[in-house]
Amino acid sequence: MKRECPVCHEAMVAKRIRHVQTWEDRVVVFENVPAEVCARCGEVLFTGLIVDRLNQVLWSMGPATRTMEVPVYDLSAA
Repeated sequence: MKRECPVCHEAMVAKRIRHVQTWEDRVVVFENVPAEVCARCGEVLFTGLIVDRLNQVLWSMGPATRTMEVPVYDLSAA
């Protein structure tokens, strides 16, 4: 049985996604993260085990698979 989106009540679809998160003034990119994604509104849900794994990687900050250059835009004057 598929889970229902908590936002729009559409069915969630199992996917592997790219998850971007900030951690201690760094941008961290996780690739191929198992998630449930709503086809209608895009809401993303992770299982508790996946959240634990993401936190474990963040807390250890071991060697990354690869690095990316990320542009930064400041909108404070807007």
